[in-house]
Amino acid sequence: MGRKSSRDRLFEIKRKKTTWKRRLIVVGLLCGLFCLFLIPTQFRIWKLQGQLKNYQQQEQELLAKKQETLEKIDYYSSDGYIEERAREELGLVKPGEVPIRPGVEGRVQPSSDNKKEIRD
Repeated sequence: MGRKSSRDRLFEIKRKKTTWKRRLIVVGLLCGLFCLFLIPTQFRIWKLQGQLKNYQQQEQELLAKKQETLEKIDYYSSDGYIEERAREELGLVKPGEVPIRPGVEGRVQPSSDNKKEIRD
């Protein structure tokens, strides 16, 4: 019986070794499958993160452009701008104000109040 028990022990040891080998193979295959599905997903995540950064940058640029446009709208609808345009384009002046116009090179422009002739 002593031999049988040593044989049984050897058989048990071999069976345990093969059981561990099988478990190791199964775990390795599961890890391989996990990596097989994980790697493409990780690449997709990196790609989407890059796109997200681009969209966030575009958003910041558009917000800056919107702010600039709103400032222009405020400026163009202000009384100062309207007065400036009226003075420049329409030649309007305030009561009691004397308009000063820039001269044109090569020409003398007498004012309407000056009745004297200018002679060279």
